[in-house]
Amino acid sequence: MGLVGEIDAGGTANYQAMLVSLQRQATRGVTVSGNYTFSHCIGDYADLNSIGPDQAETYTDPNNRRVDRGNCNSDRRHIFNLTSVAEMPQFANPKLKAIATGWRISGIYKWSSGIPLTVINGSDRALTGIDLQRPNQVLASPYLDKSGRPLSQYLNPAAFRLPPVGTSGNLGRGNIQGTPTWSFDMALARAFQVSEGRRLEVRVEAYNVTNSFRPTFELFGPTRLTTRASIFGLSMAVPTFGQIRNSLDPRIMQFALKYVF
Repeated sequence: MGLVGEIDAGGTANYQAMLVSLQRQATRGVTVSGNYTFSHCIGDYADLNSIGPDQAETYTDPNNRRVDRGNCNSDRRHIFNLTSVAEMPQFANPKLKAIATGWRISGIYKWSSGIPLTVINGSDRALTGIDLQRPNQVLASPYLDKSGRPLSQYLNPAAFRLPPVGTSGNLGRGNIQGTPTWSFDMALARAFQVSEGRRLEVRVEAYNVTNSFRPTFELFGPTRLTTRASIFGLSMAVPTFGQIRNSLDPRIMQFALKYVF
């Protein structure tokens, strides 16, 4: 086991995956491709760089890293991507050709399983002075409402119970799956030939085209115990524990002009 500064660099992880890809070559100006990944990553307690806990944290049991072995922070059991590009045809009519020919529209749809979540006590029940201690899971299913609606109770508070003082809970690290995430983005672009060697490129992009509510859990909280909650822990000490109160970005649009000479 080696140390780099205050970060433990001795963690290990095991990743297995199956990738399936399909592609339909351009037919009448349309190209479609898609891929699906089924994977699982199990590893020791590590940050997103997989080099051990962040310097502000430590193992639940500093003498036994295996107590914190579980789903990797980057684990996404199912990932699906679908992309398509369509080019407008060459029109014979001069006016229609000038207006409509040359435009390219592209879209990408992404869907993935939720990130691994870890429920934490929010207090030092084991009397070890270590944060991120975990409770007991007392119900087979930790979920209550998987609809993903705003303010819905995704996790069931009754599924968890604080362990007796002086003991540690039985809940593993990263063994609760967060809400699935998805995005649907599109772009429209065209290059206008101004003269030989000179052209004007126009591009319009839209992210979350449908402006849908996409649930997520709070990344940063007001206290130490809720900091980076979506990666390390959801604190039972927070009144809104397990409730969906945040979302990914709403629709975002951007426009670009580029003159090439």
